[in-house]
Amino acid sequence: MIITILDKCRVEEKCQSCPFSQTSKCMEACPTDAIFLLNNKSFSCLTCGECARNCPNKAIKRNKFGGYYVDRRRCNGCGVCASVCPINIIKITEKDGKKFPMGICSMCGVCVEVCPYNARVSSYELLNTKRERLAERYLKVLESLMKVKIFNVEEKSGKIVEKVERTSIKIYRDKCVGCLRCSYLCPRESINPETIDACTSCNLCGESCPKDAIKDGEVAYNKCVLCLKCVEICPNDALKVENFRVVKVKENKTSQPKSYCINCGLCANNCPSGALRFEDGHLFYSPDACWKCLKCVEICPNDVRRVKDDKVVGGCSLCKICLNNCPENAIEITTVKLEKIKDENCILCATCSNVCPMDAIIVDRSNGEVLFTDNCISCETCAIHCPRDVIPNTTGYKKVVDRENSFIRVDMDFCIKCGLCNKACPNNCIDYGVVDKEKCEFCGACYNICPTKAIYLHRKWKVKE
Repeated sequence: MIITILDKCRVEEKCQSCPFSQTSKCMEACPTDAIFLLNNKSFSCLTCGECARNCPNKAIKRNKFGGYYVDRRRCNGCGVCASVCPINIIKITEKDGKKFPMGICSMCGVCVEVCPYNARVSSYELLNTKRERLAERYLKVLESLMKVKIFNVEEKSGKIVEKVERTSIKIYRDKCVGCLRCSYLCPRESINPETIDACTSCNLCGESCPKDAIKDGEVAYNKCVLCLKCVEICPNDALKVENFRVVKVKENKTSQPKSYCINCGLCANNCPSGALRFEDGHLFYSPDACWKCLKCVEICPNDVRRVKDDKVVGGCSLCKICLNNCPENAIEITTVKLEKIKDENCILCATCSNVCPMDAIIVDRSNGEVLFTDNCISCETCAIHCPRDVIPNTTGYKKVVDRENSFIRVDMDFCIKCGLCNKACPNNCIDYGVVDKEKCEFCGACYNICPTKAIYLHRKWKVKE
């Protein structure tokens, strides 16, 4: 819901374009006519959801921002939404021979931007600044002026929090020498190596040798007794026996881990069998209870949970084996803090909100902020998919849009020519619904801001090299 701070609203003064006009700047800017004047103050649709609940054709739907939009193909203009609206703001309009309702707020935030007195704020901002009483007062004044009882004003699930914390391992890539010991020694196979066909100088061979006859694949033959422990333990089959000698048959090469488990517990949250449990910051796995439904594999943001040799592997238990065996002390257990994002590089495209598996992200366009609710588990799915890299990404694992298998289209039967897509696009590649697909980066800004969902976006993701 977007409310007016009544003490700041000055409709009767300079806000009106014309002294004889009955409209204000916020009303003129609203693409869905969801604002009206009452007693020289502007009031908005409450986004209470009564219209959506009572629509016989299910033509009114809720969007990611807590606002509502009309599917004009399903709407038959019956007017039930207008009759149940507690503040009578919904009106049935006819355009191009089609009847549909106007007056339903999509929470696009345009009115907030144009208000010269900063009198309009979203309920998300009120929650974030702990000014809930302003909303209560606003509703009471509206009830008094309209002489109606306002009911069931919906709020987005989850309370906005100042920070979200998670405990996990962190690999400092500037210190990492690429030996991949952490990956080879991890008992849960939670650190994914790059596929490498070489000797990484992990020295597992040397540690397994009872005679100290080998180090990093180089053999001291005067000590070697051909017990073959080094050959058996080598993770990359870089050692071989030839003519009664252990020889290194692959070149030396290093490679840093591709990705690793960040201990977010998202897999446990989505496990239907109870084979995964997340307790006190530790992930526990019981293979006997696993159904192998692979929901944990599908949901893992870092692609660490996977099937290997008919077993499901991956999932950090914070055992510290990687930490204790790193030759360069490049790994530690740390507390990661995720706080609201306010960055000039953020384009407010809301991709983070689209991909969030916990529905825990709110994009507050009025303040240019990305907010997190208490549903957030800091899984970093948002960071992995963020097109501008403004959300902290602790592992560096990144996904980008696969352009060849993605597409965007606009249904002009839904488009109301509001121009919000023009304002939202960071690349100026859309003009009132007409998309220049060569310039489009599929960020989703236009898709997410469109109040009538006239824009359809299909994205496939691929791992960034």
